[in-house]
Amino acid sequence: MTTQKKRLLLAAALGAAVAMPVTALRADNPLGTDSEFGDYTSYYEDDAWYDVSEWFDGNDYNPTDEAIGRWDDEKFDFADNATSTDQDNDWNQYSNYGYREGNDSDWFYDYYDDGYGTWDKHSYSIYDDVDDDGLYDSVATYRDTDGDGMYEDYDYFAFDAASEDKHNGKAHAQAKDQGRDKQKQMVSTPTTARGTVEKSKTVTVRDRTHLVVKVNQPGKGPIMVDLGPNRDEVQLSAGDKLYASGHGTNVGETPLLIATDATTDNGSITIDRNGKKYQGKIEKTKTVKFRGEDHQLAKINTDDDKTLMVDLGPKDKLDAKVTDGASVTVQGVPVKVKDRVVLMARQITHNGEKTTIAR
Repeated sequence: MTTQKKRLLLAAALGAAVAMPVTALRADNPLGTDSEFGDYTSYYEDDAWYDVSEWFDGNDYNPTDEAIGRWDDEKFDFADNATSTDQDNDWNQYSNYGYREGNDSDWFYDYYDDGYGTWDKHSYSIYDDVDDDGLYDSVATYRDTDGDGMYEDYDYFAFDAASEDKHNGKAHAQAKDQGRDKQKQMVSTPTTARGTVEKSKTVTVRDRTHLVVKVNQPGKGPIMVDLGPNRDEVQLSAGDKLYASGHGTNVGETPLLIATDATTDNGSITIDRNGKKYQGKIEKTKTVKFRGEDHQLAKINTDDDKTLMVDLGPKDKLDAKVTDGASVTVQGVPVKVKDRVVLMARQITHNGEKTTIAR
């Protein structure tokens, strides 16, 4: 079946919200100036970022042609790229959804991009790979400030300043406008599914494999439910009862429930949406400025002899006491800042204690 080259739609099917006013775009600011958070600027302040690039010198960071955590010569080479077995950050299907050729299990897609969304009852953040290079370039955040079920506030932020690049600037401006349009159709109230499982399949979601089930709901019809990264201990068969709640979205024209909680007759299902795990030791830590706020960065040498640059979020909100030499497990979202890959940590585990990163 032909692969569908369409971008992931993130609009929920119910509700409406009041549209935010759109500020005219200016030549010197491709994304407009209607929100400080939405200003088109570099993620880290320039001086701090250059200090970081010097600090992570030599063979210590990963250019965007390589997989996050991969040890290489730090130089992009088209010949190497063409023959490399590394496809974590190079393949061209990251932001699409569709089917693999020869697969007749077409009740739901074989792959899609979930954008590493973070959702609760009052806010929703979703990452976007604007240029389809396998790394996230921006994040959009929706907030229900008064708890009425509608998202009143919308912020867009580009991690990589590319105002001098007309193509990138135009792509970000389009992404920002699309996100604002989606705000009108989104609701902050939980979406639920209750019924029996009809089918299940594993689906490729970027660097992970998710379990997706089709649930028949009495009187409501079927709904697709993403239960997060597939785990061997989660076994669902046709006829099993399932209750799930989370955030409703669309993949193409197919409604999908991104479950944050789920239970069966056998008990609750643990759903971990914090991203891929990396284990290792902290070699160094450094504090850098992000829009006037101190962020804690860490250079982590992983157990398989690779190196990660990790942003642990605002330093004054980091409960975990990270020190040089500490053994940690980090989970997060790989984003592109300048020409480097930075893992935006969503959770860190140290001495057996898990800490959610406050951003």
